[in-house]
Amino acid sequence: MTATSDLAAARTCYDHLAGKLGVAVTSALVTAGALVVDGVQITERGSELFAILGLDIADARRKRRRFAYCCIDLTERHPHLAGSLGAALCRICFQARWIERVEGGRAIRVTAAGHRALSALLGADSLPAT
Repeated sequence: MTATSDLAAARTCYDHLAGKLGVAVTSALVTAGALVVDGVQITERGSELFAILGLDIADARRKRRRFAYCCIDLTERHPHLAGSLGAALCRICFQARWIERVEGGRAIRVTAAGHRALSALLGADSLPAT
């Protein structure tokens, strides 16, 4: 892959997941009934799913920034999850070593463990190859 295709496949947008990966994760959360994109609302299923991930929704809500919103992806032209909720999800993915940086830039790749975990949790069979 080239640096441009690495960025299109998976990257961070400020502090949240973006590129094909960010769009796929957001889409999987919507499909799983965890998020409602219109106004970005977490459903009861979403609360359960984020708790399984170890994401503290109450803590994310207390941040001095917007809690959750959709950011239109630069390359995909579809929404990915942003705000303190998106940042917390990205942080958890890094901490669990489901994703890792590619040569110190914004590009990231999904690890083998990340593919297994995200597919199991989100039913995200369409996670991009990174």
